[in-house]
Amino acid sequence: MVAGIDIGYGYTKMVYRNWIKSNVHVFPSVVSRYIPARSFNETFEIIRVNDRPYLVGYETVTSSRVGPSFVGTDEYFAIIGHCLSKVEVEADIKTIVLGLPPQVFSGERVQLLKNSIRQLDIRCEDGRRISVPSEVQFVPQGAGILFAYLSENGSPEEIETTTVVVDIGYHTMDVVLFAEGKYRGDMSKSYPHGVSELYDMVRDAYTRKYFIFLSPDRDGLVEHLLKDGSITHMGEKRVIDTQSILDDFFTGRIMTVLDKYMSTVERNGYRVERIILGGGGASYIGKAAGANVVVEPQTANARGFLIYGLN
Repeated sequence: MVAGIDIGYGYTKMVYRNWIKSNVHVFPSVVSRYIPARSFNETFEIIRVNDRPYLVGYETVTSSRVGPSFVGTDEYFAIIGHCLSKVEVEADIKTIVLGLPPQVFSGERVQLLKNSIRQLDIRCEDGRRISVPSEVQFVPQGAGILFAYLSENGSPEEIETTTVVVDIGYHTMDVVLFAEGKYRGDMSKSYPHGVSELYDMVRDAYTRKYFIFLSPDRDGLVEHLLKDGSITHMGEKRVIDTQSILDDFFTGRIMTVLDKYMSTVERNGYRVERIILGGGGASYIGKAAGANVVVEPQTANARGFLIYGLN
């Protein structure tokens, strides 16, 4: 059995297949050290990495979102352990496939991570060891979106087509080039334009109109505004012109970066034949600029990692 795990800066997405069907598990990419409080009776699902206790995802009390320097830390491995703890009862996972951002992905870094993960001691709070599968693979972030798109559109032979994958995540936008079926690391970049920036633009517009601040822990309200254009907040219906915000985000931020990127790619002799959009941000932007948007873009990387592991 195989599991694809996409540890993003906003959410971690895992797709795995047991004997019956494919399953999806999504949770916030937040980790905190667990500090026991004798005065409380709450029970938490704790993941221990080399005997250090962590709370992961929805279990966190004081949480911190992950960033690029997080890859390879105990917190990173705690998220992997949390994923594996969710599936080991349902499926005998033999292979996991994970993605790495363009600025992190390299043969040397992959080997270091593989060596580290084999030496880990990951346990549940009851002391039960969480087994790391014998086969651990790493691929560039964005590759999963390409694999998912080609597989789900019935065109795996089109892997040779020169393709740019735009992966709009929570904090960053990864732009990845594939030419002649190969990942071109020298032409793949990561930019600080993600969904969190779009959320901030919505919060600012909301504050200017209603003089009410939506704190960062109220992302759910912002998501509703982006989808519906209105929310009921503090007993009143409140409306925001989110389409103009989306247009500004796409044309002013995303396309400005993409235009410069495409010019650089073309100057280096590549003729891009296809652009594919994925990641959580793609669900807001839709089929802008004629790009191909992968189905269920938030989990596309994880689905593609699963496909890669199966093949």
